[in-house]
Amino acid sequence: MDTPDDLLRTETDGPIARFTINRPEKRNAMTLAMWQRMGEVFEAWADDPGIRVIVVCGAGDKCFCAGNDISEFAKLRSTPEQIAHYNAVTHHAYSALRNIPKPTIARLEGSCMGGGLEVAQLCDIQIAADTATFGVPPAKLGLGYKLDDTVLLVENVGVKAAKEMLLTGRRFAADDALRWGLVNRVVPAAELDATVQVYADEIAANAPLSVKTGKLMTIEAAKETGERDLSLCQSLVDACNASEDFIEGQRAFAEKRPPNFKGK
Repeated sequence: MDTPDDLLRTETDGPIARFTINRPEKRNAMTLAMWQRMGEVFEAWADDPGIRVIVVCGAGDKCFCAGNDISEFAKLRSTPEQIAHYNAVTHHAYSALRNIPKPTIARLEGSCMGGGLEVAQLCDIQIAADTATFGVPPAKLGLGYKLDDTVLLVENVGVKAAKEMLLTGRRFAADDALRWGLVNRVVPAAELDATVQVYADEIAANAPLSVKTGKLMTIEAAKETGERDLSLCQSLVDACNASEDFIEGQRAFAEKRPPNFKGK
C-alpha cells in the first residue's frame, strides 16, 4: 500500500521547493492521510531558511487535484465525530498552506476540482495551462459547501461567479478562470513548466525578507481596517530596512550588478 510519502512527492532544487500530489491514477485525489502529511510538510518548510519559493503541482497532465478521495467517506466521514475529525485535518492542511510565509505558486494542468481548487486558491500565484478546467462539484454529490470554503471562493471570483460555480457544479474553462481572477496567468500547455520556472526563479532571486513582507502585507491589507495587525506590518517593514539585504540591494544597484540576497 502506498504511504503518504509515496503519494506526496517533495523535492528541493536550491531555493525552490516542489510539492507534487502524486496519485495520477486516482486523479490526484487526496486521502485523509495525505491531508495530514501535507500539513506537516508545509509547517516544516515554513521554518526552512533555505527555501524561498514553493511550487505546488499534480502529477501527470490529466488533473491537478480532484479534491477529497470520496471513496473514503463511507468509512471516515460516516458519523458527526468522524466528520469533525476529517474537517479538522483538512483545515490544518489548508492553514499550513495559507499561512506559510514563503510564496507559493500553483502549477495547474488538467482538471482542478473541489478540494483541489481550494488548494490552488490558497497559493499566492496561479499559473494554468490553457487546457485546464475548474469546478466546485458539491451540488452534484449532495454535499454542503462549508462557509470557510465559500468565503475563499467568493474572495477569489466574486459573488456572481461563485454562485454560477456552486449552483451548476459544472466545469469551467481556463479563460473563465482568468476572467474571474481565479488564476493569474493562462499559457499554452507546452509553455506551462517554463513559465512556472521563470516565476519561481524570479521570486527566489529577490530579497526573502521583502518577499515575505509583500506576502504578509497584502494579507493584512485585504482585512477590514480594524482587523489589521499594525504592529506586525511595522515590524515587517522595520526588519527589511534594518537588513543586510537592504544594504546589498543598494550596492548592487550602484554597481549595476544582480544582488546576492541572503535573507538577513
